[in-house]
Amino acid sequence: MKFFIIIFFVLLVNSVSAQFSLQGKLRTLSPVSIKVTDLAGNVIAECTVKNNEKFRTAPVHIRKDLYIFHFGAYTENIILTDNPVTLNGFFNEKEPENSSMEFNGIDLHLQFWEINEKCCGQVFDKDMFKNYTEGDQILDPVIRASLMYCRKMFLGYDYEPFKRVLDMIPVNERDAQVVQFVEDEVIKRKSVALGGKAYNFTFVDFEGKNVSLSDFRGKLVLIDFWASWCGPCRREMKSLLPIYQELKGDDLVFISISLDDHEKDWRKLVEEEKLPWVMLWNKEGFPKGKERNEIQKAYGFYQIPFIVLISKDGRTIARGLRGNEVREAIEKARNVH
Repeated sequence: MKFFIIIFFVLLVNSVSAQFSLQGKLRTLSPVSIKVTDLAGNVIAECTVKNNEKFRTAPVHIRKDLYIFHFGAYTENIILTDNPVTLNGFFNEKEPENSSMEFNGIDLHLQFWEINEKCCGQVFDKDMFKNYTEGDQILDPVIRASLMYCRKMFLGYDYEPFKRVLDMIPVNERDAQVVQFVEDEVIKRKSVALGGKAYNFTFVDFEGKNVSLSDFRGKLVLIDFWASWCGPCRREMKSLLPIYQELKGDDLVFISISLDDHEKDWRKLVEEEKLPWVMLWNKEGFPKGKERNEIQKAYGFYQIPFIVLISKDGRTIARGLRGNEVREAIEKARNVH
């Protein structure tokens, strides 16, 4: 959710349920189009606002949900209920950050906004976010789902957080589009859920031989995805060495899979580091845009380094490991098996 506009939220208590409408008066530099759409892009309400003139959209029944306000080219996520909303103040379409608007009638959104600000001010606080989305038993379902929707980029591609949030929302309160978004994410992410069968890749090793995950069935397999140009990857790889030396055994295999675009870059680093485990190269390389390559989709990640632990029977038992978490996950797996 963007916060370029300075918005003052004022609670408006309505004793009688009413249809949603948007009304008020705005000072503008020129006429501006204002509309409200749902997450599917359907227009709920719209009108043209002229400088210092009153405006009002036609009343319409809506469900409690997350919507998108469009102020000209500027957009803002906002939770609305089936009640009228009043909007006053000043809107600068050329410089939205210099606008100042006051909303009345969006008390549920105010609750969402306060939580979002606490968790996602200057730095995303993952633990606080989890406490609200998964720990607050009385949090409104739309607020819970909206937090997941607006902060999806901070949550990676893990399955478990979305599944836990969905399980907290009663089945009879899942009609909102933003809750349906959470349901869809659970379905899409199920393939990378802990306990699921790990994707059986085949990549080339330093000698040019094909190596597959299935070659190591019956062993714990730690997989580290990296690239030579990635500083954090290089540091993480070095931190794996003492763990490997401490825990190495016939039941454990380390595999580092390079996402370098060029084979020569991968080979150069392998020769420099001389790490004592399996080194593979994925010729797909690292994607140039937001679209993930095949292995990233299969294991549910985008950013690197990314480390997963595969069980002896080929199932994902830990993911997103860093530092000492690697040692802890291996020791836990050994104790279980």
